[in-house]
Amino acid sequence: MTRTVGKIGLLVSVCMGLTVLDAAAWGPRAQRAITGTSIQVVRRTYADAYKTYDFNYEEDVFYGAEVGPEFLNAGRPFASDADAIAAVENEIRLLRTARKYRYGSYFSFRMGVLGSLVADIMLPFALDGAPQTQKLRRDIESDIDAHVAGYRFESDQADRQRIRVARDYFKLRREFHNDAKRMIADDYRRGRGYDGYLKQAGQAFFVRSVDAVSDAWSTVLQVADDAGVVDPSPDVLAWYFVDEIRYLLEEKANFYQAEKTYAFFEHTASDLPDAYEKVGDLFYAFNTVESRQRAVREWRIANNADSVNRQRVGNKLAAHYIAVGEAALAKAALPGASDDDLPNALNAFSQALSFDQSNQTAAARIEETNVAIARRQEHHAMQVNILASAESTMEQAERQRLAGDFGNALATYDQAASLLEGIDNTFKDQEKAAENNKRAIKKHKTDIINDVLDAAGDAIDAGDRARDNREYEAAIQTYGRVPAILSVIPADESTALGKDKQEYIETAQNKIEEAKQEKMRETQRQQDLQDQAKQGVVK
Repeated sequence: MTRTVGKIGLLVSVCMGLTVLDAAAWGPRAQRAITGTSIQVVRRTYADAYKTYDFNYEEDVFYGAEVGPEFLNAGRPFASDADAIAAVENEIRLLRTARKYRYGSYFSFRMGVLGSLVADIMLPFALDGAPQTQKLRRDIESDIDAHVAGYRFESDQADRQRIRVARDYFKLRREFHNDAKRMIADDYRRGRGYDGYLKQAGQAFFVRSVDAVSDAWSTVLQVADDAGVVDPSPDVLAWYFVDEIRYLLEEKANFYQAEKTYAFFEHTASDLPDAYEKVGDLFYAFNTVESRQRAVREWRIANNADSVNRQRVGNKLAAHYIAVGEAALAKAALPGASDDDLPNALNAFSQALSFDQSNQTAAARIEETNVAIARRQEHHAMQVNILASAESTMEQAERQRLAGDFGNALATYDQAASLLEGIDNTFKDQEKAAENNKRAIKKHKTDIINDVLDAAGDAIDAGDRARDNREYEAAIQTYGRVPAILSVIPADESTALGKDKQEYIETAQNKIEEAKQEKMRETQRQQDLQDQAKQGVVK
């Protein structure tokens, strides 16, 4: 026989440095050592066990071993060795079938769970649930964990053995199991504890466990003739895929892979409304928009089935649609809400009521939403009327501007701006139109004021020309029109246009004074000329 020693024996110590959770029978150190060593053993035959070109699933195997065998028994310890051994046979059969569909993280996790169950079966007292042996089990676990770093894997088993009938396999593997239990119990009762029989047998139990785990895993991984092997029912396989979806969502947060597994679930779950409901629960708890949409789809499938739990599923759908409706209602109350928000809310509440016709919340929300829709329609009509009135007033102001009636044009534009203040942010289209019109009014008013300033400038230029022609009275009158021309511009010196207005007025006033002085000088000159002319006649 070939003895497998050396490299694998060293791996036992390497595994000790990792922190793990408490195990049910083997201690956490020992369980991880068994799992890690078994992976190495199996890879002698199956080099790609628990890995692909892109991924390595070893940690999923370890995690399955940490979770332990109770995972296969609804979280409870197995009532007997016979139940545990039957579970091994069922799990091997299930995983051989599941492997044909998918080989990945969850499959590896379940192989870890299987390995932990097989290892526990091989350890005396590991599956003994008797209260009187509780302390003994804890002492054995603790003592082996304290010494397992020194164990080496030295097996006389050259080839892996296929487990066809688990009862026969473990009967042979545990031939002296009861004798070992009596000796171990006696050692601990007498105070020798680990230093008695277990000191020599501990490594043997470790090696036998690694061999048994490796045999179980190899049995699953073998691609061989399954003639005579009864496949698990489609229902069992479907629930396996349900839990794979759970594992991928809760443990891996991998929605993409969960959807891929769903295709296998759908292939096997032809008439399992409870399974569809559970898948819906899992997708909903993942809590993304996409996953919740998937959840609703699964719940609808379950709800459409003739199931005693149909009302329960209907309540879940109703609660979902109420939440959707509440979100749409909250969105509808925000500034600039879409016209679709309230109808969406109404549709959601209506769907909720269709799934749960006694749901008072859905009924009340439908009434509230209908009232809100009516109010929104009334408010929309009012906003449209205000906007139309403002735009009509703007058109009137533009006509006044074109007629040169700048003062009234500015006043009319102010009226239009005042009307536009009645447009709130309830409707995006009206709000945007109001803002555009406000900008247009501001521009038009600026253009009018610039036209007025230009007119004032033209008056000053005309006064200057009259002064050049010594038409001082005409110049003074022309300059004097400037304040009247500019009177339509608001007297706000804080703005550029207000400052321009004041400068024009000051310029006109200065030019009036200058024109008056020039007129006086011209009058004096003319008088002087007349006086000189008179003096010349006298002489």
